[in-house]
Amino acid sequence: MKDARPSINTESSATAEGAPIVSPFGFPAKLDTVCAEVLRRLLSGERLTSLDAVGEASTTRLSAHVFYLGDSYAWPIESIDKAAGCKDGRVTYVSEYFLPPTVIAHAAERGAAQWCAKVRAARLKLRANAAKAKHRAELFNRVAAKRRQDAEQCELFEVACHE
Repeated sequence: MKDARPSINTESSATAEGAPIVSPFGFPAKLDTVCAEVLRRLLSGERLTSLDAVGEASTTRLSAHVFYLGDSYAWPIESIDKAAGCKDGRVTYVSEYFLPPTVIAHAAERGAAQWCAKVRAARLKLRANAAKAKHRAELFNRVAAKRRQDAEQCELFEVACHE
């Protein structure tokens, strides 16, 4: 290796290849998604932890949504680590995500309130189907449990199972 220093290229290769340029503070087009819900809550000044996201946004993957919003829409979401006491007596640390007040103010100037109202309405409409979704999930789980039980019995008695 004669020269291990990387070459510096002043042109963006992404635009040369046709990749879209991300403009800061973009709003997701799909309004009924968990990602839109997370951004709506952050824009309202909420500080979210993973546990908050389970109850409020119905997701266990808050950090994935935060990363996506930063990567795809250039939202500068910040985080801090907070100590949390556990039921088993341990102390653990969780990330708390938030948008700085200046970012929220800038987003308000760009129509965030109207977008947030649309997201809230879309999510409420989606939540109206929660009881049906829970029922469908129960049915699915019963069928899956029956299939597992049948497969275990086939293995136990060395019987060929054909569906």
